[in-house]
Amino acid sequence: MTFAIVRGVPVAGLLFAGTMMIGVAITLCGVAVLSILLRDNLMHFVESRQRVFDAITRTIEGLAGAALVVLAVPEILLR
Repeated sequence: MTFAIVRGVPVAGLLFAGTMMIGVAITLCGVAVLSILLRDNLMHFVESRQRVFDAITRTIEGLAGAALVVLAVPEILLR
């Protein structure tokens, strides 16, 4: 929007912002609809493959923890 105003075409900025909001709304609606429609399939997947799901979940949590440590160590050492 700022770029469009600087260039003297605020209408283009407004159209771009509106288009982005419509795109976000469509994406969020799509995720909501898919989560409602595929809820039973996901529950069946989680219940039938408990070990795989636990391994994936623990791996993601471990990677997230490692990323937080990697990001925090330089911050702590710089102070």
